Amino acid sequence: APEDPPVGHRRPGTPKQKVAINQFSGAMNFKDKRSVEAVHEIINQALEKLEEMQVPMPDYALKSAGAAVIQSRTSPSLRTSKAKVFWYSLPVMDYMRSPELILEPDNHPGNCWPFPGSQGHVFIKLSMLVIPRAVTTAHVSGTAFHGESISGAPKDFAVYGSKEEHKEQGTFLGQFTFLATRNPSQTFQLK
Repeated sequence: APEDPPVGHRRPGTPKQKVAINQFSGAMNFKDKRSVEAVHEIINQALEKLEEMQVPMPDYALKSAGAAVIQSRTSPSLRTSKAKVFWYSLPVMDYMRSPELILEPDNHPGNCWPFPGSQGHVFIKLSMLVIPRAVTTAHVSGTAFHGESISGAPKDFAVYGSKEEHKEQGTFLGQFTFLATRNPSQTFQLK
């Protein structure tokens, strides 16, 4: 039977990971046993980080998961006369994007929900009761687009939760700042 790792160490999960650690330790040819243990600890910490990144959190706020935007509790969409919806080559109405777009996993240029002004709000009804632990917001990468795209990214936002759709004010879960130039996808831990 394999021996248990020392306290504070953990055995890597897959045979490939075990082989990689053993090959790395053998190739280093350490004389001091503490140095080998320190290298094992560094590798184990790196493997734990990789495992955390590989197991995505469930996204309950997806349309495909049954989430829906409650239009009556959501800011209106931006209407623009620069874009029109046409019917048989005749302009019928101004084009506008639905807030339902934020419930889709797509994060492509132009696939966003613009609203008028500098502040807006959205009320998302989930398909089931959940205890939220974190919220992730994403915007098109700043490296792919210029300042105009970045300046349009949401910045300061607050998250509230409610068990009832018609409740006036929900429970405050946190206030955050999204720094679009840092990372296009950021996760914030809720209270």
